[in-house]
Amino acid sequence: MYSGEIRDWPRQVSFGPGKVNELGRIVAALGAQRVLVVCGKSVAQGAMLARVRAGLGPLCVGVFGDAHAHSPFADVQAASAQARELAADCLVSVGGGSAIDTAKGVVLHETTAGDFAPYAIDYARKGMARKPLPAAALLHVAVPTTAGSSSDVLPTAGIRDPARPVKMLFWDERLVPDGTVLDPEMAVFAGARLSAATGMTAVARAIESLYSAHRHPISMGLALHAARLLRDALPRSVNAPDDLEARADCQMACLMSGTASINAMVSIVHAVGHVVGGRYGLQHGISHGILLAPALRRLLPTLGRDAAYVLEGLGCTAGSSGSAADTAAEAIRGLLAQLPLPQRLREAGIGADDLPGIAAGTMGDYMMANLPAPLTEADVLALLREAW
Repeated sequence: MYSGEIRDWPRQVSFGPGKVNELGRIVAALGAQRVLVVCGKSVAQGAMLARVRAGLGPLCVGVFGDAHAHSPFADVQAASAQARELAADCLVSVGGGSAIDTAKGVVLHETTAGDFAPYAIDYARKGMARKPLPAAALLHVAVPTTAGSSSDVLPTAGIRDPARPVKMLFWDERLVPDGTVLDPEMAVFAGARLSAATGMTAVARAIESLYSAHRHPISMGLALHAARLLRDALPRSVNAPDDLEARADCQMACLMSGTASINAMVSIVHAVGHVVGGRYGLQHGISHGILLAPALRRLLPTLGRDAAYVLEGLGCTAGSSGSAADTAAEAIRGLLAQLPLPQRLREAGIGADDLPGIAAGTMGDYMMANLPAPLTEADVLALLREAW
C-alpha cells in the first residue's frame, strides 16, 4: 500500500502558441518592475531573445547571455553581479535546464549572500538534510525552449563547480519558478540533437517515476501519459522541427514528467547522470537515453503487476518470445535509435577504465534511495558495462 504526500507542484503555467508575447503581463502580475533575462549564447544571438524582449517591453532592463551547460558557478556569480548592478527584481530564464538552473543559482546567490554550502544536498555525509532557504530575493519566470528540462516546474537545481569537479545539488520549494511559459513557437529553434537529448531526459523521468519505490497513483498517471506523448512526439519534433503540435506535446509531457518525478523520485539513471555530468560535462539526456535499457532489464522484474504500466507507456506488451524487461529495454533502444544521439557510453567519450569510478560515485548519490530494489556497486558496474 502506498503512502506519502503530494508536496511539490508547478506554480503558474501559461501554455500555448504565442504565449511569450504575454511575458510583460505575466511578470507585471507577479509584481516585477525590472527584469534581467538569463540565457545562453544560442538564445542571445537569435530570434528567441528578440521575441522575449518584445514580450517584456520596457520591463526588460538587461540580458545575461552567457549561461553555459551544467550552470557553472562562475556564470551564477557573473549573472548575480549583473542583476545587482541593474537593480533587477525578476529573472526571466530562456532556454534549457542550464539557463533555468543558472537563474535559480542567481536566486540562491542573492538569497544566501553567496553562501551556498548550508543549502546543498550532501547525501554521502548527511543524507537529504539541508538548511531551508529564506524567502527568495528575486522573482523568476522560466521560458523553456527544449523538450526535457522540467527545471521550470521543479524545486531542484544543479550548479557545477568545475574546480572540484562536482555538481552541487539543491532542493527547496523556493526554487520553483514563480511562473512558466510553455510556448511551442519558442521550441522550434532547438536543433535535432538538442531536442533529442532533452527529450530523452523527459523520457527517463517518466520511466523512472513509473518504477520508483515511491510511486503512487498521481505520479504514475502523470508519468504514464508523459511517456505516451513522448514516444510519438519526440521523434516527430526531431524530424519535423516546425511541427507545433509535437513541440507542444513534448513541452506538456516534460512538465508532467517533472511533476511526477519530484513527487515519486527517480533513481539509478539520474544518479549516474549526476556523476558523469559533474565529471565529464556530459549532457544528461545522452547518458539517460543510453542507461534506460540496462536499468529496465534489472528493475522491471521487481515491479510485479505495475510493470504493465511501464510497458503501456512505451507502447508495447510482454510477448511470449521474451520477458517484459527485455521487451521494455528493446522499446527504449528502438526509440533511441530514431534519434541523433550516441547509442553507447563509449560513443559519448567515456572509457572502459572510467566505469568503476563512475559506479563508486553513483552509490553516494541521493537518488539511489529511490530504487524499487537494491543495487550493489557491482550491480551498477554491470549496468554500466552493458551500456558501454
